[in-house]
Amino acid sequence: MKKITYSLRIGFIGNKESTQKVFLDNLRRYAISSITQKEFLEFLIVFNEIPINIKTFLAEDLDEMAYNFDNIEKLDIIIFIVNLFESDSLNTIDGKDIQDFIELFSFQGITILVGIDIEQLFKKRMVNKFKISRFHLEKKAKDLDFFYCYEIYNNEEDVSDIYNKIFKEFLFRFQYSSSKELWYAAKNYGKELLK
Repeated sequence: MKKITYSLRIGFIGNKESTQKVFLDNLRRYAISSITQKEFLEFLIVFNEIPINIKTFLAEDLDEMAYNFDNIEKLDIIIFIVNLFESDSLNTIDGKDIQDFIELFSFQGITILVGIDIEQLFKKRMVNKFKISRFHLEKKAKDLDFFYCYEIYNNEEDVSDIYNKIFKEFLFRFQYSSSKELWYAAKNYGKELLK
């Protein structure tokens, strides 16, 4: 049996601790296997019977992602994560820096802006009660020409929605850009993994 898997490389930009707890722990729950390296974490999951090998890279900001790009080589998705209770967190995402990054590394993937409600998710009482509104989050995503914009209040449910959207889109691309034989070989391997 051919062990055909679809590969995705996701870069997360934002607080690494929050990213770990919200995004990577969610992936870990569904993973058939995972590998932890110094530069990345890798997960093998099966989604709609198709095995997906996901390499994840974490960075506090775009500069750190760019600095480590030799180890990354390529990204399919960049997810920018902001704390909804840090009023200036949206200002740290600069359109010119993103454009420079896109041009320098020939990035042609999907960009996503995610606002995390730290108070709701981690039950932390926020001293600063000012919260970035959904309007401002969506406006920033639109100004930056991002593909998607999300707010996360419920760890599992909201994050699963984001992953489902991403995986469906990329598997759609895989299905229509590969041969039927390759698609069915991947599906058969996915079924075998699920056993």
